[in-house]
Amino acid sequence: MSPVIRRATVLDREAICGIQRAAVLETCRRSYPLEEVTVWAGLLSPETYYAIENRYFVVAERDGRLEGFGQLDEEEGEVEAVYVDPRSGGRGTGKALLAHLEARARERGLLELKVRSTLNAEPFYARAGYERMALVRYRLVPALMLNCVEMRKRL
Repeated sequence: MSPVIRRATVLDREAICGIQRAAVLETCRRSYPLEEVTVWAGLLSPETYYAIENRYFVVAERDGRLEGFGQLDEEEGEVEAVYVDPRSGGRGTGKALLAHLEARARERGLLELKVRSTLNAEPFYARAGYERMALVRYRLVPALMLNCVEMRKRL
């Protein structure tokens, strides 16, 4: 059974934060040093998800539990986030979220999407048809820059 994808609400912020923290500390840890993921996870709090109110922000829910979330900047044509709780990995949640965001982009008339992928997520996006453009540095905080992969997909 596929997860139900729905718009996120401010009531989902705590669960969303827990999902991203777990994904950063467990999944991203495979590609980034411990000190970087520790700083990254420490920056997250439920209040940091203000994009729920001004972006296309969705959650994936299965059996009453949130398994992941995705965020799309419709103006910039950018997938800003797809995170899945590591306990739900391998169940198609990330794929369902990304497909949903892509369908939304098509509805909005976008011809291309870009994403700044974490190193660990690059294979996920590549399997979905995204093409690697460049290795970029993303400033997380003034003292920490993460290596990321800029990718694009023609819709």
